[in-house]
Amino acid sequence: MMWRCPRCSELLWQRKFDGLILDGCRSCGGTWFDPREFDQLLQHPELLVTVENSFRKGEQPPIRPQATNLCPNCRKPLTPFRHPKIPSVALDSCPQCRGVWADEGELAEIHRLLQPAQKPPQPPLPNEDPTITKDLPIVRGYHLPEVRHASDWFDQILRGLTFISSALWLLRENPRFLAPILLNMAVNFVLLILLALGIWVISGFATGTELNRWLESRQILLVVAIGIWYLATIVLRFFFTGAVVSMVDAYLKGRLVNLSVAFKDAFKNADGLLALAFINILVGWFASMTRSREGLSWLGRTIQTIVEVITYLVLPIIIIEDTGLVPAIKRGIELYRRHLLPIAAGEIGVRFISGVINFVGFAVIVVTTLLIPFGILPFVVGALVATVFAVIIWAINAYVTTAYHTCLYLWAVEYERSVAPEQVTVPAPLAVSLI
Repeated sequence: MMWRCPRCSELLWQRKFDGLILDGCRSCGGTWFDPREFDQLLQHPELLVTVENSFRKGEQPPIRPQATNLCPNCRKPLTPFRHPKIPSVALDSCPQCRGVWADEGELAEIHRLLQPAQKPPQPPLPNEDPTITKDLPIVRGYHLPEVRHASDWFDQILRGLTFISSALWLLRENPRFLAPILLNMAVNFVLLILLALGIWVISGFATGTELNRWLESRQILLVVAIGIWYLATIVLRFFFTGAVVSMVDAYLKGRLVNLSVAFKDAFKNADGLLALAFINILVGWFASMTRSREGLSWLGRTIQTIVEVITYLVLPIIIIEDTGLVPAIKRGIELYRRHLLPIAAGEIGVRFISGVINFVGFAVIVVTTLLIPFGILPFVVGALVATVFAVIIWAINAYVTTAYHTCLYLWAVEYERSVAPEQVTVPAPLAVSLI
C-alpha cells in the first residue's frame, strides 16, 4: 500500500539511504520517517541534505493538492513536535505510531544546526560544486508501471530507432550537446596541421622532390609522429566524451547545461578517462594484429566490440560518481548485472540504427562526389560539403551512443535506489523507447 502526503495528498515515493528506506513527496518536498528512522538519520547528519534533495519540491506537480495533515501510516491527525536535539525546528509527529514528518527545508536546517559551533555554517546543498550530481534525482523522466521487454529482433531495432529519434529531439532542444564532439574533431584537425607544419620545419622547409626524399629517409620519425598524434586523438576523444556525459546527466537532473562545467567534470576525472583510453589503445592494437592473421580476425573484432561496449557503460560511472577505472568497473558489475538482457537488446538496436545512418551518410557523400562537375572550384566546394556532412553524421552518432549509455546508467541507479519498480524514474529519452 502506498502512502499519501499530509500536505498535498500526493503519493509518497520510497528511496534507499545507507540501509534506511524513507518515504518522501516529490510535489511538496516533505519527508516521512517511521518510528526510530528519524533518530537513526540524526546519527548520520551528512545524510540529511542528501535526503532533502532526493525529494525536491515541484518534481511532480500535484494533480489535486489537498492538505489533510493526516499521518501517512495510520491516518491520524499530526501534531506539532520538537526533537530534544533540535528544539528550534518545528516538526510534526503522529501521536499513535510516533512517525515524524519534516517539511521541505527542515532537514537542511537541522543539518545546519548540527554542524560544530567552531566551524562556519556550511551551505545546505551538497551540490555547491556543479560537477557533483551523483545523488541528485532525475527530473526529466517518467515513471513506467511496467517495462515492456523486446519480443524479437525487429522490436529491438524499433526500440533503437525510437531512442535515437528521442535523443535527436533532445539535441534539437539543446544543440550544445554536440559542442564537445565538434571541438574534439577541431582539436584533432589542428593537431594534425601542427604535426605537418612541425615536420616541414624540421625538414628545413623542403618542398617537392626534396621533401619526398627527406620523408623517405626518415620513415621511422614519420611513423612515430603519426603514432603520437593517433594516441593523442584517442585520449582527447575520451576527455570530450566525458564532457558529453556530464552535460546529458546535468540536463536530465534539471541542472544548467554548461560547457565549462562539463569540461571541469571531465578534467576532474582525467585519471579514470586516461586509463580507459589506454586500455582501448591496447585492445585496438591487438585487434589490428589479429586482422593480419588468418582465422583470428574474428577474435580481434569480437574483443574490440566487447571492450567498446564496456567502455561506454563504465564511462558514465567515472564521470558521475567521480571514481577511478577499477572502482568504476566493480560498480558497473554490481549495477548492471540485473539488466544484462535489456542492455544487450538496446545495444543491438542502437548499433544497428547507427550503422544504417552511417551507411546512408556515406552513400550521400559518394553520390554527391560523383555529381560534382569537373573543375577545381566545384571539386573544392563539393569536397567541403561532403566533409561537413560526414562530420555532422559522425558527431550525431557519437552523441546518440553517449546519451544512450548515460541514460542506461541513470536508469540502473534509479532502479537500485527505489524499493518498488513502479517508482523508478526512467530518463525521458530511454523511457520513450521502453513503453
